[in-house]
Amino acid sequence: MSWESFDWKTADGRSLGAGASILPLWPMLRSAIAEAISADAMCPVTCGDLTVGETTPADAPTPLEAASSFELLGTDRRGSWGALDPSKGDKIGGKVYKAGRLQELVMEALSSAFESILGEGLGLGAAVEFSAPDAPLLLLRLPLTSVDNEELVVISAYDAAVSGELAAHIVALQALASEAPAPTPPPQPQTVAQRTQELKAATAAPRPGSAMGNGNGAGAPANVRAPHLPELTAAPTGQPGYNIDLLLGVNLQVAVEIGRTTLPIRDVLALTPGSIIELDKLAGEKVDVLINGRPIAQGEVVVVDENFGVRITDVVARQQRLSPQGR
Repeated sequence: MSWESFDWKTADGRSLGAGASILPLWPMLRSAIAEAISADAMCPVTCGDLTVGETTPADAPTPLEAASSFELLGTDRRGSWGALDPSKGDKIGGKVYKAGRLQELVMEALSSAFESILGEGLGLGAAVEFSAPDAPLLLLRLPLTSVDNEELVVISAYDAAVSGELAAHIVALQALASEAPAPTPPPQPQTVAQRTQELKAATAAPRPGSAMGNGNGAGAPANVRAPHLPELTAAPTGQPGYNIDLLLGVNLQVAVEIGRTTLPIRDVLALTPGSIIELDKLAGEKVDVLINGRPIAQGEVVVVDENFGVRITDVVARQQRLSPQGR
C-alpha cells in the first residue's frame, strides 16, 4: 500500500467524530499552515482540501518522523509525526524538505492560530516516540502547491485520542473566554476646559432662594427629566461554539487516588510481598477523584454490590478544573 492509494476520507462529522468541532476553524488553520510554509520556503504556497485516515505506526506505508509534541487542557503531552507522499516529491519553492521539518512548521502554525482564535496556544515541546507500534493514529493529508506548481503532500499524524481531546480543548477555551470579564477601557484624558468647568461647579455655592437652596425640590429646570433605562436581558447561552453536546461521546479515564508518599530508591528496591507503604492520608479521609490525571472531585469510598465505588462529596471549582497547569 502507498500513501497515494491509502483509504482517505473527506474531513466531516463522520470521519472526525468528536473532533468535527475543528471544521469551523479549518479555513483559518489552513491559511496559517500555508503562511508558515510560505515564509520558510520563501515562496507563496497554498494548502488544498483536508482528508483524513487511520493507521498504526507499524502499518504506515512509509515511516513517520517524530516532530513537536503539544499539550491540551486536561491531557497528557501528545506527540505528532509526519511523512511525505513519495509520489509527490519532497520539494516546494525549490527547497528540499524532510517530513519532520514540515510537520514542525504545521504544529507551529496550528499553535499560533489557536492562540489568535482561542487565546491559548498548544504549548509545543520536544518530539516524543510512539507509545506502541500498534497504537491507533489519526492522519491528516495536507496537499501543498507552490506558485510555480511544485507539489508535495504532508501526512500529519497524531494519537487517535487527540480528536476528542481537541474538541474538549476548543469548547473549554471558548467557555472560559465567554466568562472572562470585559477589559475596562482606560480613562480618557480631560481637556483644560472640561477640568475648569468641573472646578467651577464644585466650588460654586447655591444662592438663597434658588431651586437647589429652597429645600422644596420644586425648582428643578424644565429640561431636566428622569432617565429611561431599558430592562436588562440575560446574555444568550446557546451559541454554536459552546455546544457541549459535541463532547458527550468522548471517553475520559477516571481514577481514584487514596493517597501518595515519597520513598527513597533503597526502600523501593526493598519492597517484597507483604510490605506496607504508609500514605499521606488518614484512614477515613476523603479520596481524590481524577479525570485524565487531573483532580476533579473528592469523595468517600463505598461498596456497591461486590465492587468498590466513590460517593462524591465535593467538586473542584470549574476554573481550577480547566486550568492548563498541572497538579
